[in-house]
Amino acid sequence: MKPIEKYIEAMNNKDFAGLAELFTPDGILSDYCTNSAAQSEYHIYGREAINMFFRNKFGFRRYSIAEAEIVNDTQAEFIANFAGYNIMAIATVREVNEEGLIEKLTVRPK
Repeated sequence: MKPIEKYIEAMNNKDFAGLAELFTPDGILSDYCTNSAAQSEYHIYGREAINMFFRNKFGFRRYSIAEAEIVNDTQAEFIANFAGYNIMAIATVREVNEEGLIEKLTVRPK
């Protein structure tokens, strides 16, 4: 499976630990969709931070995705739900290391 497919699978399953393991120890996840949901954008630095961030978001039902579709080898589209705000989003794997771990991923409104 490609990194974007693994990312979508982890997000669909609300698997915060599995999601974090897709990233390098210093990987970066930036989410700009939250601006459309009257929240600050997220810039999460490092595997441990990604794990803790999504553990809280999934655990308190403050983030989920629906209707995900893989667009190409590096992108997927989905509906992101931020505590009741639905936003059409596109996730892009920007950088991957030689082991296939994500170094940088961005999520933007579509």
